[in-house]
Amino acid sequence: MSASKAKRAQVAERRKNAIQMVLAGLDYETIAERLGYASRGAAHTDVDRALRANLADLKTEAGTLREVQARRYHRLLAAVWPKALKGDLKAVETAAKLTDRVVKLYGLAEPDRLDLDVTGTVTAEDLLEIIRNTPAGDDVDADA
Repeated sequence: MSASKAKRAQVAERRKNAIQMVLAGLDYETIAERLGYASRGAAHTDVDRALRANLADLKTEAGTLREVQARRYHRLLAAVWPKALKGDLKAVETAAKLTDRVVKLYGLAEPDRLDLDVTGTVTAEDLLEIIRNTPAGDDVDADA
């Protein structure tokens, strides 16, 4: 049996107030007393549930927005693709930019920099050797 709309609204309001109190720096004991929770643990659990639900909602919304934007880029790419294949340099440049944006949108790009934590002396030849022997996408561990 699901909770009534009024009960769900009441719970949502109490959770909102509890989160505001946490952000204001109140301890869970005080929050429990002021908002009528059975204990400080119950207040903590409720705030935790609310925050987890909010994070899940944000991830879902971000994923949806990412998909919408990707579809837009793909539609634009489809519009310029025939011209690009015929050698229109402006269309080729536009297609390349759109492709780059899709790659960035999905996090498919290779890292732009290489982070090394090195102690001691390292020569340029040493660095080139590390780079040559590191498969694309692997993290380099200088201590290894």
